[in-house]
Amino acid sequence: MLVGWLYRDTRDLQAESGLGYALGVISASCMLILLIYPVRKRIRLLKFIGPVRNWFRIHMMLGVLAPLTALYHCNFQLGSLNSQVALYSALIVAGSGLIGRFLYAKIHSGLYGRRTNLKQIRENVRLTSPSGGAAMRFMPELMSRMNRFDREVLETGRGVLASSWLLLRLTVKTRLEYRSLMRFARSQIAAEARQSSLIADHQRRLLRSVRSFVAKHMLQVRRLAKLQAYDQLFALWHLVHLPFFIALVLTVIVHVFAVHIY
Repeated sequence: MLVGWLYRDTRDLQAESGLGYALGVISASCMLILLIYPVRKRIRLLKFIGPVRNWFRIHMMLGVLAPLTALYHCNFQLGSLNSQVALYSALIVAGSGLIGRFLYAKIHSGLYGRRTNLKQIRENVRLTSPSGGAAMRFMPELMSRMNRFDREVLETGRGVLASSWLLLRLTVKTRLEYRSLMRFARSQIAAEARQSSLIADHQRRLLRSVRSFVAKHMLQVRRLAKLQAYDQLFALWHLVHLPFFIALVLTVIVHVFAVHIY
């Protein structure tokens, strides 16, 4: 794209004829084909045209190809008002699509994989204390602290700002909380070890058990919090991308009509 813009004055591309016109036809055709994916996803009777997964791939590829060919169609130069609106709409939708692709990959096991199951991950986030019996008298307080952290990161407000802010600070926040919890656990085990020779003999084993328990739980909580945040952002993205896409189709139709009539 950068090369195309830098050498735009060395080409003799005309949007009204020849290769430039052909590129415009290709761009408009790609935009129309983009409509197939949302229609196929919502209408099961169209399953004979192929699986949704394949149309999703085509949708993403054409979402990049359509604005790219549109840029070469106009030779990276702005024309009339209706052509400018059509071009800007295509670029906005393409940018929005790239953001959507990023969010989609974050909430699926693979780019074209199955959606990660939030419910299943929530079931894995359980506070089951490690074995230790009476030697682990401090565990109720430790688990209470972990519960407070869980509520803080998992019960965030909905919205772009809340979800984005959580994603930005979640890794650092989780690590800081992990260190705080381990400082508390070490101090409690050390205090009990001073009062009991049996606990003193098994102090390292108890500490390893608590460390493993806290680390595994914090990892699951962080994963769930990230997934919930990305899931909220993806839902909000859908609300924005669809109107942009509809506006793109309408502006292209108006552009084609205006060019051929006037």
